[in-house]
Amino acid sequence: MYRWLVTRLNIGLLAGLLLCLGSSQAGARTVLDLDVQKQPVALADWGDAWTDTSGRADLESVLKLPAIALQPTHSGLYPLRPGQVLWIRFTVPPAPDHERWYIKLPNAGLDRVTLFTRTDHGWSFHTAGDHIPVASWPLPHLYPILPMAVSAADIGSYMLRIEASNSFSTPIQFVSESGLSAEQQRISLAHGMYFGLLGMVAIFAVVSAVVMRDMAYAWFSVYALAINASVAVGVGVAGLHLWPQAPRWADAAEYVMPALSFAPLLVFIALTASLRARSTTVHWLFCALAAMAVAAAAACYWLPSPARLHVLLGVVISLTVVGLAGLTWAWYHGDRFARWLLAAFVPMLVALPFPVARWLALVPLGFWTQHAIQLALAVTLPAVFLLLILRSQERRDYRRRISHLDQVDPLTGLVNDDVFAHRLRGMIERSQRFNCQSAVVLVDFTNLHKLREEFGRKAVLEVLLRLAGRLTSLVRDVDTVARVGESRYGILIEGPIPPDRGASVGSKVLARLIMPFSRMPMGLAVRPKIAVALVPGQGDNAQEVLDRLDAMLKEAAPDYRKNIFVADSQPVSVS
Repeated sequence: MYRWLVTRLNIGLLAGLLLCLGSSQAGARTVLDLDVQKQPVALADWGDAWTDTSGRADLESVLKLPAIALQPTHSGLYPLRPGQVLWIRFTVPPAPDHERWYIKLPNAGLDRVTLFTRTDHGWSFHTAGDHIPVASWPLPHLYPILPMAVSAADIGSYMLRIEASNSFSTPIQFVSESGLSAEQQRISLAHGMYFGLLGMVAIFAVVSAVVMRDMAYAWFSVYALAINASVAVGVGVAGLHLWPQAPRWADAAEYVMPALSFAPLLVFIALTASLRARSTTVHWLFCALAAMAVAAAAACYWLPSPARLHVLLGVVISLTVVGLAGLTWAWYHGDRFARWLLAAFVPMLVALPFPVARWLALVPLGFWTQHAIQLALAVTLPAVFLLLILRSQERRDYRRRISHLDQVDPLTGLVNDDVFAHRLRGMIERSQRFNCQSAVVLVDFTNLHKLREEFGRKAVLEVLLRLAGRLTSLVRDVDTVARVGESRYGILIEGPIPPDRGASVGSKVLARLIMPFSRMPMGLAVRPKIAVALVPGQGDNAQEVLDRLDAMLKEAAPDYRKNIFVADSQPVSVS
């Protein structure tokens, strides 16, 4: 312990000495202090960096570089071209050795990372990265994590060799074994919740495709799986769990999967926005672009860097514009769900500039450049699935209405005269079977033509809708209200109804109809005439009953004080 305290007191002196030996710059650097309580510990500017433009320098030649060739490390971008290698030299002051320490580079897309450690017998090394199977890493993980040899008495010297397809901007951090274990548990929990949620969305979409018989759900499920695979590749989950023995595919999947995900997305947009119903040319154009996305994904697998990055950027930018244009075009041509799909994809549009900026080496690697798309998908995919459910429900309603179009009055939604007559025959049979009386009511509005001339067609249509609502609210679920003429409604009231209650049934209907209308012009009032018959007592043939009621309404004198007419009885006067 005494030795450890003395060593800690001399860290500042050792740091100054190392800076003088390792760099010609006069500015003071941050001291690398591996403190368990403050992890992860960033390398910051403690190390010295050098870019090997040829990519052929070995460890011995790098160690012999003069101090003037090295530059202090930083957390920004290191521009690297294909074939170039970044070397970082750093030392670790004496640190507690009661637990192991690791150096981590939280970027699943690094090609190869090699950590050289100076020992009493020379230099040892550990290697990780996409060019090596994840199962062969010193510590299989989402991203390269390499073990370090830390001593409480001696200074540790290290060399880090980094190969990246494009620029390098990954933060270099140090973490202890306990800190790494806690981090792994947090990451596993977060990824389990995230991929579990989006996986359920994809599974439910497959089930919905079978149940609803709608291919839009199937293509949405394929898109959800493809974009989830892209996220899994980006965070390292796929390389660790899906293909730990396939380094070539692990290296290419970062470019292949995002490009491939656009193929099902374009087909999904074409189906959901009903492009084929509006323009066959536009529909097949989207299908052709989807096939091009598959071809571009194949090209990303075979092409070297940075050519495949250029292909990926072209696919992402151009097909994003095409998808937005297709939804906007469908919205303009009357698809009401196209605008909601646009709104659902807004989080993706907001998040897209972050990875694009990183691919273009405009910004360094950070939380938003790594996880912006991941967070946006957690909002977009459930929202799109909900919109698909609403779309299916609306289309089912449309199909149901179309299938019953010959049975329903298009203005009021009530059944028409054919259905009314059919149900009347059934009601007569039931009344005979149960030996009771049921009521048939015809309501005729005699002044609608005058109201149309005085208040306009629109006001009369609204009155007819309100009258249908009043009659529907007046009867029970087992009863029937129908529109059987331009200004005539029919009502079937299931029995038992006492034989002397015909007039009271008519009075009840009349009282409901002559109530004033709210938010309508002053003076707009309907004048109904009501004919009532009880069946089967006053007729056991449906057509004869309807003809009899029709004759009663037509033969009625134009005296509006007599509004209710009951079969085989005198008209009832209502003042």
